[in-house]
Amino acid sequence: MPITLVQSTTGTGNLTLNGVTSGNTLVAFQSSHRPNSSTTAIAVPTDTNGTFVGGIAGVGATFNAGTAVSITGIFYEVNAAAGTHTVTFEANNSNNKTLCEFSGMNIADVLDVSANARISNSDITSQVTGTTGTTTQNDELVVISLSLAATVGSADVGYTNPVSGFTNLNVVPNDASDIATYHAFKIVSVMGTQSATYNWTSHETSMAAHAAVAAFKGLQSVNTQIPIASLWPILVAC
Repeated sequence: MPITLVQSTTGTGNLTLNGVTSGNTLVAFQSSHRPNSSTTAIAVPTDTNGTFVGGIAGVGATFNAGTAVSITGIFYEVNAAAGTHTVTFEANNSNNKTLCEFSGMNIADVLDVSANARISNSDITSQVTGTTGTTTQNDELVVISLSLAATVGSADVGYTNPVSGFTNLNVVPNDASDIATYHAFKIVSVMGTQSATYNWTSHETSMAAHAAVAAFKGLQSVNTQIPIASLWPILVAC
């Protein structure tokens, strides 16, 4: 069964998916601006109809003299129950979230590899997600998430869009009155390390970016063909 995006929704508060199919996998993204220390990761969201676990939720990057934090997280829920799922996220000053349903995922051992990286208080125009270890199978879902913040900011940071090879889920270019956000995914069919680089044009001296990547295992195809060599004694007997 191929990996398929079934549905997704975005917003700044709690998110709901209706009509989720039993056994599918939910993936949640959160990009936030925190007015406090960067020493803790974003909390795992809660679900009215299941349980999320952490995929990748590293420590964020500080800006504005270290008093505020740009932070992102990726979370997942396997073998989802059928029906409606309302997901509650950690509350922060600025929040952009995405909630997705994917079919064709491995429910026994879905998270394969992940990484995250950050830059603090720098005049920057790019941010890498970090590079994962090598994926352990061919068919995998790769998701990426970015939070970008600045002391003053811009209504449009000027993202290079799309990120090469990825399909957009949620793109918010405003880091002036919002948190600049970029959530995306791709499906890969060969093993290898996974990473992505976000690029933009707007910059100032006090900025912070935090990006993450996670790769999730799909269901492996089973070869049901019978090798011709194994049929040879039967063919000879006939």
